[in-house]
Amino acid sequence: MSNPSLPQNDSPAEQQQRKSELARAQQTYVYNHDTRLSPLGVAQSVPNGQGFAPILVGSAALVILDLVGNVVAKASKLVGSDGSLRSPKGAPLDDATSARVQGVLHDLKQRHRELTLTLTPLHGEPERAPAPPPRAPAAALVEGFAQKFVTTAENRAMESALGATNYPTKKVGDIIKSLLDTLLSAAGKLLLDLVGMYGQATSVYDYVSEFQTFRLPEIASAYQDDSIFAWMRVAGPNPLVLKRVASPGASFPVTDAQYRSVMGEGDSLASAGKEGRLYLADYEVLSQLVPGTAPDQQKYVEAPLALFAVPAAGAPSRLLRPVAIQCAQTPGAASPIFTPSDGVAWEVAKLHVQVADGNFHELISHLGQTHLVLEAFAMATPRQLAPEHPVNVLLTPHFQGTLAINNAAEADLIAPGGPVDNLLAGTIASSTQLAVDAVLSYSVNQQFLPVALAHRGVDDPSSLPSYPYRDDAMLLWGAIHTWVSRYLAIYYTSDAAVLGDYELQNWIAELSSPSGCGLKDIGEDGAIRTVAYLADLLTHVIFTASAQHAAVNFPQSSLMSFTPALPLAAYAPAPSITAGLPSSEIFQHLPPLQQALLQLNVMMLLGGVYYSRLGDYDRNIPGTYFTDARVREPLEAFQRDLMEIEATIGKRNLQRVPYVVLLPSQIPQSINI
Repeated sequence: MSNPSLPQNDSPAEQQQRKSELARAQQTYVYNHDTRLSPLGVAQSVPNGQGFAPILVGSAALVILDLVGNVVAKASKLVGSDGSLRSPKGAPLDDATSARVQGVLHDLKQRHRELTLTLTPLHGEPERAPAPPPRAPAAALVEGFAQKFVTTAENRAMESALGATNYPTKKVGDIIKSLLDTLLSAAGKLLLDLVGMYGQATSVYDYVSEFQTFRLPEIASAYQDDSIFAWMRVAGPNPLVLKRVASPGASFPVTDAQYRSVMGEGDSLASAGKEGRLYLADYEVLSQLVPGTAPDQQKYVEAPLALFAVPAAGAPSRLLRPVAIQCAQTPGAASPIFTPSDGVAWEVAKLHVQVADGNFHELISHLGQTHLVLEAFAMATPRQLAPEHPVNVLLTPHFQGTLAINNAAEADLIAPGGPVDNLLAGTIASSTQLAVDAVLSYSVNQQFLPVALAHRGVDDPSSLPSYPYRDDAMLLWGAIHTWVSRYLAIYYTSDAAVLGDYELQNWIAELSSPSGCGLKDIGEDGAIRTVAYLADLLTHVIFTASAQHAAVNFPQSSLMSFTPALPLAAYAPAPSITAGLPSSEIFQHLPPLQQALLQLNVMMLLGGVYYSRLGDYDRNIPGTYFTDARVREPLEAFQRDLMEIEATIGKRNLQRVPYVVLLPSQIPQSINI
């Protein structure tokens, strides 16, 4: 295979061949603007070769096996010493109920065994989520990061063999669907009810007991702590909302007395604002959500305001602290301001902030601004850049599986009656519209990481010392930018070469065209004029496909699978009083147990499947991906940078609540789950 080339440097015959290749690609990669995601242009169908990799399907199937095993383990407690089925209180079940429950258990076990037998002969143990290192001894965290990052010859051989296997993807999918149908059937609901996984919880233990075979996430023992509530803003699933403010504003009239009651008499609201220590989480955009039902219970979601502050310089700890919450955009008697001194009411107010954050996370930060934004680049790239174009060669591994997972999400995840409809707070129509609006309002040039952090006023470590997402993400952005810049320098010797690259100019035009991708604020006055801007843009694409998606996707299993920590809907309206609420009030607002089980399952699946790894372009393929020998040295430098970042983050985690989702060894190359 010849080295990548720019179209203007090719011979007339080669240029004609490129045009023919692009014409074929444009017949394969076809936009559909008439879907649930209208007016966004998404792939009409998943092109051949762009479906899920077999090893990814196998990894997902393993998680499904674990999820079903978790339910079966809970159900096994219904079996008495004599083998008969009994209620949780020990009373025998009547014959009709016993028969229905036995039927469900038989079906679950049979499908579980069938899936196990289908998977095991093929590959034994596909990639699972890497074991989290949060509580490992100090030496273990630092030792051997290079070894963790290197793919072993044995793994490479297994993955190559699997790629050649006639993998029974459809059979695996059919078994998984059968398992889910069984759990969602009327008899399945009866089983869940009998084992205490249905209806309103009466204690936190009811949610804890849903983790039978899964390790209970560490967040389960800490989520009610105010320091963890603040930590979620800077290291949770959605560390993208916090913004520095000079004051809370007229719509959020926090008093100086309220501020001092939290931060101490030696501080003041005015001084915190003046010194850049005041931060706001504003969920106003959620006002457009229409509350839904699931299936017959009313759900609730607010558009709250939450104020946070950093203690003044010289304080023993300068970690972010929560100060006040208002559960609506308009102040008034029906929407009081809550502070930590309000006891149960404060805990309920925090819950409503978490509900808002979860909906913002899933619809905007996750679905909208990673999956759907990357869909645009995954479509425009093969349509406008020939296979031998160096930018196509660089980006293609970062689109692996993206069109397939987005197609599956549009067909199932955000379908009426699907997981988003069931779990999230809004109607499926309003939830989908919020995700679409997140893309339509997405300003590409303003989302480059350094620009986005500065725009929110959170780029200065002296004002906001502890911000794990920012600190780790900037390391990755820098490494990716260096790699991209050195790669581009091989092919573009001047800005004139960029301007003269007509495929590249067609690419940027399609990305911004309403008839194509419709992205706004992209390019330099409608074109790409400099190598420097191209490096920034491609860094943003690769960062979004890898690190940004990892930051918002993988906390789903570790932080969101335990529903009380981050419920995706409330089941009672936000409180209108600051005192007098009973300690049991929180359970009126938390999702019922069957919803919590669904959330556990979905979050464990979406956050528990890893495929590919940032910087390892040869993983899961035979041979070498980059055939141009000039790429070898900058690529090896990039891989060394990633290993150094791995060690740096590991050392940081010894001094902070561990933040592991941006460890390079745990970041996939692309959005494939």
